[in-house]
Amino acid sequence: MARKSTPTVISAPPSKAEVSRTPVTKSVAASVSTPVRNTPIPKVTAVKKEITQEQIARRAFEIHCSGQGSSETENWHRAERELRSM
Repeated sequence: MARKSTPTVISAPPSKAEVSRTPVTKSVAASVSTPVRNTPIPKVTAVKKEITQEQIARRAFEIHCSGQGSSETENWHRAERELRSM
């Protein structure tokens, strides 16, 4: 008896639309990984900007003009404290 051969069907590769509609299976999702950080998160150090005498003088003058200031020295110290706390 002769063996019957089945015809070979050659199919075209799937189109991009078909591939995008293909659901992602658990095994595919498990194979994708993200890098793991092996070191602790670095501490963010606050960078304090330099406060100039001009800035202190301008703020001391603003305090004087507001009517809430006292002596020149006290206004200067208050302005310096305010600017350094920012």
